[in-house]
Amino acid sequence: MIAASSRVSSALELRKIARRYGQSFVLRDVSLDLERGETLALYGPNGAGKTTLLRILSGALSSTRGEGRIYGYDLRDKASVRQHTHMLGHAQSLYADLTVLENLTFSLRMHKVALGGIPDALERVGLSAATHKRVRELSAGMRKRAQFARVLLIPSPLLLIDEPYANLDKAGRALAQEFLLELRAQGRTVLLSSHEPELADMVATRRGRLEGGVFYGE
Repeated sequence: MIAASSRVSSALELRKIARRYGQSFVLRDVSLDLERGETLALYGPNGAGKTTLLRILSGALSSTRGEGRIYGYDLRDKASVRQHTHMLGHAQSLYADLTVLENLTFSLRMHKVALGGIPDALERVGLSAATHKRVRELSAGMRKRAQFARVLLIPSPLLLIDEPYANLDKAGRALAQEFLLELRAQGRTVLLSSHEPELADMVATRRGRLEGGVFYGE
């Protein structure tokens, strides 16, 4: 058992987390510790279970077996888990019929965060001119930028980022690197998955690999 008196420095503790769909296991007994302020880059081929693991940590999925804690809260306590995590997913979680401003306003109100920082965040990610555009009118890269703005505005202690460089051009990738380095400088804890180690290694403090649903620390 993971004791309730987890170390104060610990952001994440997983013990033998597994997830099964039907008769097939996507994750197999994943055990992992992540300290506050660390950035862990998680690599692995498609189908290795990276997105499934992030979704379990965000509270969107439950594990088939195993146990874990996020900042001392049991993964089964989904309300507390969601208060302490924020997921920037490969499938972008924005409302297509709302404007960029409306999306950010809704998210901040849900998290009880003041709205005054929105203009600055949009300027920092290069979306000031798109403030009043509906999300369905934006390119995939611009939607990713809107997600970056939301993460900058919502101070969740554990950030779960799935493929931060996907759908971005050269300028967008440079912005993603700047964004991730800023999160690291702020001391925020980040678990990111990527197929691009040449980029992710530049921002990570640690790296690991998922293959066949098994986690290998490096």
